[in-house]
Amino acid sequence: MSWSDHYRRYARYNRWQNRQLTTACAQLSSEQLAAPCGLFFGSLLGSWNHLLVTDLLWLKRLAQIFPILEELRDLPTPTALDQTLVHDVPQLQPLRARLDDLMIRWCDLLRADDIHAVLQYTSSAGEDRSQPLDRVLQHLFNHQTHHRGQITAALSQHGVDYGVTDLLFMPAEDDL
Repeated sequence: MSWSDHYRRYARYNRWQNRQLTTACAQLSSEQLAAPCGLFFGSLLGSWNHLLVTDLLWLKRLAQIFPILEELRDLPTPTALDQTLVHDVPQLQPLRARLDDLMIRWCDLLRADDIHAVLQYTSSAGEDRSQPLDRVLQHLFNHQTHHRGQITAALSQHGVDYGVTDLLFMPAEDDL
């Protein structure tokens, strides 16, 4: 398996889990979603907003390598890691799905020699940075997994069954 195939798999796993967990969150009231519950970004909704913010930031940075800017043009450029982009699950689900699908399309563009690519960008703290592409992608998907772990813990506290999260149980592409 090539290095890029791993990221194609991670992008699909990411979409599968985000669909599953946003569907689970739809079982909760607006009050439960917005209530502080000890997560790093306060609430379930705060965590989902943080993931949207960071994915938008990274996708706009990654657009320097592959031309996806047109698909991002109508989306906001976040200015803070705790910025609120959506206020409820009905707003969250289509935006989350759009970003997940865009990540899949972006990863599908990866070529074998892109392993040598270096992404130059400005961090959210305003610092000029430079990172190897494979490290950026690993961070992107690890970051998602980290916060989804917090989301599943909060869902468990609410007694919500969010299903299986193990990569080994991800349905085949045709079943997603």
